[in-house]
Amino acid sequence: MTVKKWVTFIVGFLSFFAVALMILIIVAGNKPYSEVEQRAIDQVERANYLASIEQVYVYAHKTEMVTVIGRDAAGVLKAVFVPTDEGEVQFASLERAISPKEAREIATEGMEVKDILHTKLGMDDDGAVWEVTFLNEDGGLNYVYIPVESGTWSRRILNL
Repeated sequence: MTVKKWVTFIVGFLSFFAVALMILIIVAGNKPYSEVEQRAIDQVERANYLASIEQVYVYAHKTEMVTVIGRDAAGVLKAVFVPTDEGEVQFASLERAISPKEAREIATEGMEVKDILHTKLGMDDDGAVWEVTFLNEDGGLNYVYIPVESGTWSRRILNL
């Protein structure tokens, strides 16, 4: 084998190894969230809180919870907040709530936004809130909390 073939083989092998390692890290890193989310889904389904589930994600404020968004048996859009530890399951109707898109518009109004990282629904001291997280043009991290019923921000943490 020539040196060129050896170099090609080693580069190819290392590239394959790097991709395989990245996939393994991503899967292993997401496993705890996947397990917590699945437990919340199972709890919501067993209790018949929702007839269909549209979205599930982890939300952390003072306590960590899983937000499960879906429709109940009557077709009403609702959110179920399932604590990951101890605590009571909480609920919020989303029929008259502002949408995630509206929350992003309210949160970023008058600001120079580089990238919106996420918009999550969670339970806060004020009740159900949209947490909009984004980077401004200077790279500063920003959190804006908007109660789903009011449509005006209740708390902003800017330029972290």
